[in-house]
Amino acid sequence: MEYQRARLQYQFNKLRPIREGVYPQYGGNTEFELFSFFEICYHLKDWVKYSPEYSSLSNIEKFIENSPALRICADICNRLKHCKLTKKPRSKSELGIFQLKSTTTIFPYPGGALESLDEAKIVTERGEECCFTLASECMAEWERYFKESGV
Repeated sequence: MEYQRARLQYQFNKLRPIREGVYPQYGGNTEFELFSFFEICYHLKDWVKYSPEYSSLSNIEKFIENSPALRICADICNRLKHCKLTKKPRSKSELGIFQLKSTTTIFPYPGGALESLDEAKIVTERGEECCFTLASECMAEWERYFKESGV
């Protein structure tokens, strides 16, 4: 289970350089990294539910239902996994897809190009919001869950 929490933190740590426009110069796909974060973030609940050492923790499904950020995270994960939400959404709206805007700077030397991300948004039950802000809120919610559960 600690590995899964570390995996989520690792994926979250990748978002900062993406937001700052540093990550793309090392190769990478912003949409893929955002999706990976929300997928890992939502599926942490399965590790809580099915890990023997966490079997005494409170109802994780109820926690997610009561957390707007994790409800939205669940719908992002399921929307991208299935191309559309195949079950009743957890959040109160049909989600859009990631809306990414970037700027490419071309330098006058071979291989001299840098793509920087200007914005990454998604439409949720709360309106249009920044993907990075939502990711930070999801991380805070997981910390709250584990703290309240005494882990």
